[in-house]
Amino acid sequence: MAKDLDQREMIASLRREKDYLLMRIDMLEATHKFVCEARKLEIWFLKHKLDEIDNTVKFYSGVLGVLKRENIDLKLKLEEENQLIKAYVLLNTMGIELLKKKNELVKIQIEELEAKVAELRINGRSRTMRFLSLIDENKQVSAESVVNLD
Repeated sequence: MAKDLDQREMIASLRREKDYLLMRIDMLEATHKFVCEARKLEIWFLKHKLDEIDNTVKFYSGVLGVLKRENIDLKLKLEEENQLIKAYVLLNTMGIELLKKKNELVKIQIEELEAKVAELRINGRSRTMRFLSLIDENKQVSAESVVNLD
């Protein structure tokens, strides 16, 4: 009977251990399910976050492309403006040089005209002097003629 009792206690002990292990398995399964669901939820959130980041990257890539093209266009316009400014400066410089040369030519022409005027004045004075001397001679001849007639 003692053997019977020991066997029954052993069976009861094994059943308790089996129940404990089954309960432990159930707890582990529940914990595993909870962890799996939490991981699925975390993966879902991370996937959405990745999609948002991907969309943001695509958006900024598009914006960056537009900005690069705009930058290239602005550089071309700036280069054109620089060339126009250089051409304008060159034209102004050439205009200034032409004005200087024109001023020099005008000065030379003025000097030539002043020389001609001076020459004409001298010639005019000479002629006037000759004319006056002729008038004086005529007066003398007339006076002598009048004296001779008397």
